[in-house]
Amino acid sequence: MADLERPPLILGTAGHIDHGKTSLIEALTGVDTDRLPEEKARGITIELGFAPLDLDDGLRLGVVDVPGHEGLVRTMVAGAAGIDLVLLVVAADEGVMPQTREHLAICNLLGLRLGVVALTKADLVDEETVELAREEVADLVGETCLAGASVVPVSSRSGQGLTELRSALVETSRVAKARTPRTGPPRMWIDRRFEMRGFGSVVTGTLIGAPLAVGDPVELHPRGGVGRVRGLQSFGEKVDKIPPGARCAVNIQNVPLSELSRGLLLTRPDALAPTERFDAELHWLPDAPLFGNDPSSVELLCGTAERRARVAPIGAVDIQPGSTGFARIHVDGEPLGLLPGDCFVLRGFHRTEQAGATLGGGRVLDVAPPQQRRSDPVLLRELEILANKDVSASLRVRIERAGFAAVRTEQLSRETGLASQEVHDALAGQTEVILPLGQELWIATTARQELAERLLAALRGFHDQEPLEPGMPRATLGGALPENVPAAAFDLLLEYLSTHGSIEIEEKTVRCVGFAPRLTPQQEALAARLRADATTAALEPPTLAEWSTELDIQQDELRRVLAHLERDASLTRAPGELWFDRVAVDELREKVIAHLEVHGELPTPAYKELIGTTRKYAVPLMELFDAEHLTMRRGEGRVLRRRPAS
Repeated sequence: MADLERPPLILGTAGHIDHGKTSLIEALTGVDTDRLPEEKARGITIELGFAPLDLDDGLRLGVVDVPGHEGLVRTMVAGAAGIDLVLLVVAADEGVMPQTREHLAICNLLGLRLGVVALTKADLVDEETVELAREEVADLVGETCLAGASVVPVSSRSGQGLTELRSALVETSRVAKARTPRTGPPRMWIDRRFEMRGFGSVVTGTLIGAPLAVGDPVELHPRGGVGRVRGLQSFGEKVDKIPPGARCAVNIQNVPLSELSRGLLLTRPDALAPTERFDAELHWLPDAPLFGNDPSSVELLCGTAERRARVAPIGAVDIQPGSTGFARIHVDGEPLGLLPGDCFVLRGFHRTEQAGATLGGGRVLDVAPPQQRRSDPVLLRELEILANKDVSASLRVRIERAGFAAVRTEQLSRETGLASQEVHDALAGQTEVILPLGQELWIATTARQELAERLLAALRGFHDQEPLEPGMPRATLGGALPENVPAAAFDLLLEYLSTHGSIEIEEKTVRCVGFAPRLTPQQEALAARLRADATTAALEPPTLAEWSTELDIQQDELRRVLAHLERDASLTRAPGELWFDRVAVDELREKVIAHLEVHGELPTPAYKELIGTTRKYAVPLMELFDAEHLTMRRGEGRVLRRRPAS
């Protein structure tokens, strides 16, 4: 019985055609993974085959059997993409063959680190031939992921060596770590799809990322079909939940079979954004041709997806055979649902002696690369940071790159596969370089500081141009920021500048700390004249136009000084651009209150008589007290709306 405490691991076969991979898996598991009639007739594996392998102490491995035919390398890559361990199969009577080399190269490119070598058909040759085959394999794997791996002669027909092979697999599995992701959103590249009567569409694959449970909503990239998990199975066993790293069959509700195909990615809705280009760390095989500066057309294999693509180096002029560098890859056709850390294989259109058509492969670093020239040294430095797998540093790169626009936690999650809480945890304590703008928005301190300086410069400029204004309107100040700055950033920038003692914020205006409206000597003289005229005029002041003509001053300039006198409480403004002496208005207000407290109501004719002036001034004064919520109109008169504060 499988040990449910251990994380599931997938064992994948690799090797040349007709070297006995499928027969060996059947001898180990009792399952014939060749399921198609054509496979039975031809005696070779054409499609991927799957079986559970139960070993000692409850250890269970999921087995993926891949085809060895040269023309089916794409299918081999599809199977190898989800495996954690490799079982390299080499026939003792033939030794290392072309697909042996290409399959091993692909395993290296996909980041496999552990495995076992099975020398099959050992019963067909003598001991000397077995030893020669063992030495040849040792030379082949010496500098690969299988360096130091156990090499076990076996015979699927006689059972020779099967016990030793099982022991070697147990030993290797005990020290193996999962190669495929066990965190992030649940993802499954579809390798098969079919329909079950009464249940609907079913897809199969190897689950990576987070667990998947019955009832979970799912989305299919890149076509966007959305459904729900109706049922789950793992190697024929019905389960409610599948852990990452396991083979599974998913019964999808609300997605017809016609919308499903191999190469689609099943994941959680809105978990990631399919991309048409990405930056990667690229490993170029030793026998591949020189990778020059001009973009090259290749075949891109990732998961079970296949695309034509164009690939070009970043930084260096070219990538030498057998070396590693950075590259930008443009996907032709439908975009791919990728995340950093995903591995891929690149194949060309001409065979090489050592690895067939396989040219290289690598690891995805950035699924949302910036619009920068490939020769930009800044881009190269950023990719060097992303390649180091430091989560906090990689998030800083993405936030700093966003500049003034800042970046939301949701976007970081979609670009990295990190959950929201993982983003917050990774950025905790990074306040010297990264700052939160609220709960879900992040900005680099350098960008924040530059934006803050822009606001201060705009504010100082406003004070210089409008020295009589008490402050700059908030909306006007916000317009000083670039258009790509989010609204939330503006409010938090104001809070930052206020906390650090740079600005003071009123309800609708902002001013620099220490700023106070100031008059020029000419304006001081004008203000004195206006105060005197208003005092003399009492409740019958000149209009703005009359004052402008009398004093020979532009109305805009006059209005600024009158507004200043209104703010310092020398004058009171009423509707219609009339400015009254404040003392006269205060005295009238007391008269109105006294009358209403005694009589309860003030008819309009009596109101005019109380004011003692013409309709030109009486109506604006009535409207002023209404606007103050002191009085309100009722019928043809006014009543007291509130009692004044004592």
